[in-house]
Amino acid sequence: PTEAQWEFACRGWTLTALNNEKNLSDAEECPEADEVSWYAYNSDMPQPVGKKKANNFGLYDMHGNVCEWCLDWFDDYPTGATVTDPAGPDTGTERVHRGGSWYYDANACRSAFRHCMEPEDKDSTIGFRVVLSPVHQDDDTPDPGHDDPPDDPPVVVVDPTPGQNITIPLSDTVNLELIWVEPSTFVMGSPEDELGRWSDETQHEVTLTYGYWLGKYELTQAQYEAVKGSNPSYFKGADLPVECITFYGAQSFCEKLTEIERAAGRLSEKYVYTIPSEAQWEYACRAGTTTALNSGKNLSDKKECSEMNEVGWYKSNSDSTTHPVGQKKPNAWGFYDMHGNVYEWCWDTYGAYPTSPVTDPMGASWGSCTVIRGGSCMDTSDGCRSAYRNYTYEYNGYNNLGLRVALVPAE
Repeated sequence: PTEAQWEFACRGWTLTALNNEKNLSDAEECPEADEVSWYAYNSDMPQPVGKKKANNFGLYDMHGNVCEWCLDWFDDYPTGATVTDPAGPDTGTERVHRGGSWYYDANACRSAFRHCMEPEDKDSTIGFRVVLSPVHQDDDTPDPGHDDPPDDPPVVVVDPTPGQNITIPLSDTVNLELIWVEPSTFVMGSPEDELGRWSDETQHEVTLTYGYWLGKYELTQAQYEAVKGSNPSYFKGADLPVECITFYGAQSFCEKLTEIERAAGRLSEKYVYTIPSEAQWEYACRAGTTTALNSGKNLSDKKECSEMNEVGWYKSNSDSTTHPVGQKKPNAWGFYDMHGNVYEWCWDTYGAYPTSPVTDPMGASWGSCTVIRGGSCMDTSDGCRSAYRNYTYEYNGYNNLGLRVALVPAE
């Protein structure tokens, strides 16, 4: 693999020092490294592969055990520029190797750590990992990201039934409830006379051509931990919404949940767990309403009002902290906390709304920020309206920003 291919695969969407979404507590010896790697403080030789925790992509031993050769000649990274499909300089004297080894301290086994050796060098700390990459795309090229069909009899998969709500067992004690949402046409955005309205809420007709499922509640910390084995949240509590997750972290959770459900035989290739689009989010939030709130009421004040107290945790009733999900009044379709508590990631790149009808919109074709919706426990009532739009960079993870999981057709 190239060095870029190696690091992307190693990280599995993480931005932390290790691909288990953790940073090092010590540069030499630390429990975070013990979890995912064989290194100087838990081994004195190479160990059998696959014994440590895999990353989000299912790859083992990306940290430690043996260093892994990369295709690139070693050189400084480019600065101030975006690169596409980098493969290192054309010439050099030493090749890159990555991942660290059983002989190295924890800091040398980080996702970003770089080392190099002359190509003819060899010792017990260095090996390699095979990559299969396209020479050219043709009918015989395997689809990226999909394993060849197994020789064993296939698992019998029971797909979710459109029109029915579903409950997914994430552990012996933790479930995930999803509500079915019918395809339909609705008016997205807010009227010009709505109190608290912003100019980017232009009303336009949206048609959703396929149904989907959406989480009854904001994703909780217990649910996140049942799938990912970790909890990034600032405010701690099993029934509190998970927060401090980036867009990439939210995406990684959905991919992991999809993988688990397919392995368990509860989900076929026809469906995938994902982050909802902005249109899917607002349609589910409104549940047929056209008012500022999904209770069928408008705001009597932009900052503090009884109408907002009824349906959500916001700045004036939350003490600026998150609260257990499901304590406020649900909307007509049974969704809780669509107003306040934590913002929720949407799939869309932020951009101006169209002025004409659209079908299955997925956001702007380009942009630097991603949409977040619903407002939070730190916002005034006008920032928690059904139509209110906010946005942030995909790599930001705040203590008032979480996720509501969607289940949609894969195609």
